[in-house]
Amino acid sequence: MRQGKVNLEGRGESMSRALKLVYIVGTFPSLTTTFIDREIKSLRKRGVDLHVVSIRRPVPGTPLSAEQQGFQQEVTYLLPVNWLSFVVGNLYFILRRPGVYFRTLFYLVTRPHPGLKSRVMTVLHFGEGVYAAHLLRGRSFAQLHAHFVGRAAVVALIASRLLGVPYGLTAHANDIYVRPVLLREKIAEARFVTTCTRYNQDYLRRVVGNGLNDKLHLVYHGLDLTNYQPPACRSREDPPLLLSIGRLMEKKGFSYLIAACRRLKDRGYDFRCHIVGEGPLRQTLQDQVNQFGLDGMVTLCGAMPHEGVLEKYRQAALFSLPCVVGQDGDRDGIPNVLIEAMAMQLPVVSTRHSGIPELVEDEVSGLLVTPNDEDGLADALARLLDSPDLCARLGQRGRRKVLEDFEVEHNVHRLYDLFVNLGSDE
Repeated sequence: MRQGKVNLEGRGESMSRALKLVYIVGTFPSLTTTFIDREIKSLRKRGVDLHVVSIRRPVPGTPLSAEQQGFQQEVTYLLPVNWLSFVVGNLYFILRRPGVYFRTLFYLVTRPHPGLKSRVMTVLHFGEGVYAAHLLRGRSFAQLHAHFVGRAAVVALIASRLLGVPYGLTAHANDIYVRPVLLREKIAEARFVTTCTRYNQDYLRRVVGNGLNDKLHLVYHGLDLTNYQPPACRSREDPPLLLSIGRLMEKKGFSYLIAACRRLKDRGYDFRCHIVGEGPLRQTLQDQVNQFGLDGMVTLCGAMPHEGVLEKYRQAALFSLPCVVGQDGDRDGIPNVLIEAMAMQLPVVSTRHSGIPELVEDEVSGLLVTPNDEDGLADALARLLDSPDLCARLGQRGRRKVLEDFEVEHNVHRLYDLFVNLGSDE
């Protein structure tokens, strides 16, 4: 495998035996992509020299953990743009690599797009890709890797061409299912593509086909289980706490959870439900809580740093995330909060949806119900509230499942092998 300094003639002579990578991410760090944090941390533990380029900064006021704040100090941000550097970067590549610059721009804008707006956005992303290449041109690294096959992947494709280094991709969920742009083109140029569920892998194989299937690899997200130790004795608080965590958007199914809580209340159950997260549906969900008379029983807690989330896991009696397919086609893969809850030995209730059955085996490591079924969800939650023994059994088996299939070092080892064996020229 050849590694070295990036320059306009290629990668040049070998600079180090250590694997050197640049990750390109849309927003980093973020409360909703802590799996990327864990992946980066694990790769660095293996000796990988890994630098992060983030298109956007975290929204001001985001309650980042202390570790994420540390990550943030080492990131190269594209936005807001330094316009002088942006103009100089474009002129640099126009003068030094005019053929690659204009062929790449022509290629991207002439590919099929869903509409004019997406084509205009591709032009803007081209500028970001050139800017990224300019900022990286003096850095020694062997490969680029983009998380999500949306905007970050366009930036990676452009920087890859201008710098003469290969790139890989990790596909997730929203980026695959909701109005994807240039999906096949991005996968075709990538050395390899990973995705976090077999459900996603099968879908991408159907979509891209024609010789690209061998590029698609399954790598589950992993947890550093040293940070997810269940309490030695989980006390059942009175009333018990039902926990849910996620961005407040349709695909998480929170409206069904709130409706199920109303049914539990009507049946005489005494409990608390905390929903941790922020998002566009906050007011809609709060209105639903008010309408159902669940004030004081169901609480929208807002976003929390990771330390606060861990404390919620310790306090909870059970966890539920009743995922659904959004009206725009958006859906989850395997929600990381489900993995985290199971690692904390919480009994979980979710839905037979997307990749979730790859994690939760119904009646073995959790309970699954039909999506969009508030009555079925209420029944499953009632079973757990009624049976501490069932909670204990499902919690133990759930943690065992995470230990077997979702431990971070095991899964990052698979990713590392892809970087070494498929990521660059031998």
